[in-house]
Amino acid sequence: MDRFYVFIIRNDVWIYIVAALALLWYINEYIRSRRILRQAMFGLEREKGAHIRHNAILFILILSSIIAFVYYVNNSIAPNLPPGILREPTPTPNIFDTPLAPPTPLATLTPSPTPPLAPTVTLPGNVPVPAVVTAVPEASGAPAETATPQATPTPSFNCTVQLNITDPANGAVVADTVSFFGTVAEVEGFSYYTLEANGPETEGAWVDLLGRRINEPVDEGFLGSVNLANWQPGPYLVRLGVVNSDDYGFAYCVIQITLE
Repeated sequence: MDRFYVFIIRNDVWIYIVAALALLWYINEYIRSRRILRQAMFGLEREKGAHIRHNAILFILILSSIIAFVYYVNNSIAPNLPPGILREPTPTPNIFDTPLAPPTPLATLTPSPTPPLAPTVTLPGNVPVPAVVTAVPEASGAPAETATPQATPTPSFNCTVQLNITDPANGAVVADTVSFFGTVAEVEGFSYYTLEANGPETEGAWVDLLGRRINEPVDEGFLGSVNLANWQPGPYLVRLGVVNSDDYGFAYCVIQITLE
């Protein structure tokens, strides 16, 4: 009910204007009906005048009631509404709305400034990561020892216990058909959830992966699957979003995967 009151309060000026114009019209119709009844000489004319008068009176009462109700809401109900309900919702900052060119690749290890660098090795997903070697004094005669390179994925963004993608994991390498698992809790305002991707194939835009609205919450279960066999390989951002009944996405969990 509060939403109805908020709608009335935010649009009261337009309601007043439309109702007032309509009220003037039907007042004029009422006056015209009285003129017809005074001048009528036949039964058909009287019947027409009476019909116009009845309609005019009905709409005058309805429009007057609407104006009175809007006035009552503004002066009696609005002061008692919960604080902050009349404020416009603040959109959740989303750094991923800016088109990516290209999306941020997996972060690489920073080589140590002192030891020499060995030739570059390539991990799955075509992400170059320099191998770090440990310098050994020449007197020891021992060969240089190479450390195992490890890629550090971009940290997930805004993921919580109530909204997260657990599989594939953040930074995972995937191919062909990908199934997504995670959690979308039934939080306040939940209407349905979306699953979108942004990467080389989408040219910097968010593309819906599911193609339909799913209005059932998920608790550590299956979110949906998509065939990415024909997509360009490379790093992609995957965004799980919660949308309310007004089609406004107010919560997101974002991870990064690499498509082979």
